[in-house]
Amino acid sequence: MNFHFRRNERLKSEKIISLLFKKGRSFSCYPLRLVYTQIDPLSISQHLAESAPIQFSLSVSKKKFKHAVDRNLLRRRIREAYRLQKHELYAFMQENAKLAEKKYAFMVIYTAQESLSYLDIEKGIRKMIAKFKQEVGN
Repeated sequence: MNFHFRRNERLKSEKIISLLFKKGRSFSCYPLRLVYTQIDPLSISQHLAESAPIQFSLSVSKKKFKHAVDRNLLRRRIREAYRLQKHELYAFMQENAKLAEKKYAFMVIYTAQESLSYLDIEKGIRKMIAKFKQEVGN
């Protein structure tokens, strides 16, 4: 299994992020909220056609966590939990014929009021992936 989190898996395009918040769907799995949308790689840009099936980005509120150290710690924990669990998502997408050619954009938003441990965040990521598989699979 490949547990790397490569550059082409990172969501950095402002066009896709704005599209994500305009037309995306969302759900919550405490302590996280997932906003996702299917993207058409050819309509956005050419380099997106070679990108990973899921592009991932995350956000931690500056209003709730005033110190950058706290926000960065939470971002590292979320990114690490996603990195170790994404293989389940990729395997699901390859097994499902109708999802094999599709690409998605993910924005994960940390919603808890307090800083949680890595284990709590990992549980939230697992629930989030399971719920995404259930929603997209149907």
